Amino acid sequence: MKDEVIAITGSNGLLGTKLIECCLRGSVARPVALSRQACSNAFLGGFDFHQIDVTDGDRVRQLLERLRPRWVIHTAAMTDVDGCERQPEMAWQVNLGGAAAVAAACAAVDAHLVHLSTEYVFDGLAGPYTEDDPVNPISVYGRSKLASEAAVLAVCPTAAIARTTVLYGYAPNVRPNFATWLIGQLRAGRTARIVDDQVGSPTLADNLAEQCLALALGSAHGVYNTVGADVMDRLTFARLAAGVFGLDPSLITATTTASLAQAAARPLRAGLIMNRFRQDLPGVPIIGARAGLEALRDQLSATEVGSARS
Repeated sequence: MKDEVIAITGSNGLLGTKLIECCLRGSVARPVALSRQACSNAFLGGFDFHQIDVTDGDRVRQLLERLRPRWVIHTAAMTDVDGCERQPEMAWQVNLGGAAAVAAACAAVDAHLVHLSTEYVFDGLAGPYTEDDPVNPISVYGRSKLASEAAVLAVCPTAAIARTTVLYGYAPNVRPNFATWLIGQLRAGRTARIVDDQVGSPTLADNLAEQCLALALGSAHGVYNTVGADVMDRLTFARLAAGVFGLDPSLITATTTASLAQAAARPLRAGLIMNRFRQDLPGVPIIGARAGLEALRDQLSATEVGSARS
């Protein structure tokens, strides 16, 4: 199995980087990385990389016909929620058009597809949600991702849809996320205004990578929630992070989502329930927020020690 190819789109991102790392460490499959920008994670070791825009359906199909992957994990997306609201045409082109192109290519080469989606397909009025709860996205990002789910399943009915949220973690050369931004603020002695009315499921990228690989290698199909074990509001998560990292929690002040006047609406009472994943893939760990933050702390400590020695 380790000689068979698993193609990973969006490979320069946090999740893409963790997926490549998992594949190289576990030798379960040979990762081939695909990204629109030049490779930024060659430090992981030896893997093949192809620079490609997933919205170019012809090129995507030609590439997959050459690679003949057994599995494809499609993480590439426009995930800037406010950016999607300001640039809706781009959001639809990337999130729907890119997913449709990858799905069509997977169907052509009979590759099993795992497509990343989001809890933003829900309106946040009655969470936490199961996979069977009614969807009602309230932002361009959420609507474009919900449409991408339908497009994928129409072409690849045996694909797996992996819905996730509040992704955090560390890898070199990736943009900051909520946890790494917060830690940077607190370490610098700066205050951090954190909303206390957004509830979600904080998800360590390393753990999400394990879950996505399990869906791929297990040929799972249908919609799965793939998140961390806990459901909590952002303020609680922030205070937990301060405690785990030994930082001053008094620098964290509570605010509301409405006070931020963001371009896109957020689902407030959200979070995802993982009963289906637990039932179908019982051997895969699902870690909670404290364990995830402790893992992040250890990763950052190791990086800082390595930097000090070099």
